[in-house]
Amino acid sequence: MELFNYIAIAFSFVYTAAALRLLGGLSSAINKDRRYIVHLLFIVIQLISIITSFWGIWAHRNLEDWKLYKFIFLLMDGALYYFIATVLVPENPNEINSWRDYYYKNKHKLFYAILTFLAYIQLNGYILTDEVYFGPEQYFHLIGLIPIIFGLKSKSHKIHLAIACFYLIMVFTMMLTVASEPGWVAQL
Repeated sequence: MELFNYIAIAFSFVYTAAALRLLGGLSSAINKDRRYIVHLLFIVIQLISIITSFWGIWAHRNLEDWKLYKFIFLLMDGALYYFIATVLVPENPNEINSWRDYYYKNKHKLFYAILTFLAYIQLNGYILTDEVYFGPEQYFHLIGLIPIIFGLKSKSHKIHLAIACFYLIMVFTMMLTVASEPGWVAQL
């Protein structure tokens, strides 16, 4: 077995755990008596993000100087997705009476996790390839900071719906353009 195939197994476990957490809460989150569209959109955003991120891992198949710290750093990608999944979907999602109340109770955790993830993305290329690169796609990450600020400060449904729609458009745009090829990360 080649080293990348061996390493890819670990990635598969972490990404799968995050996706299963989100999917496990989906039936409860779409229940029309309890659902909150903003929360539901963030679940969809995370599912799409997990898929595109895993799809991008292929870019590292030719990395020759794997070290433990690089492996751990790359696993943090999936770990951050898993943390966001645990914020969006608790251990027992059927016990949630109102996803709206749950969302606003946990919005700070969600937006700080997204902020951490955006910072991680900026460090990712440098840690894995030792290259300092700041290109046009990094502007999307910087633009992605703006909704976080509004999300942390606001309790307005309209603002949070706009934020969720913004991120949904971002992930769909990435999925249909830059991230459509396996290993898309290498193209950045």
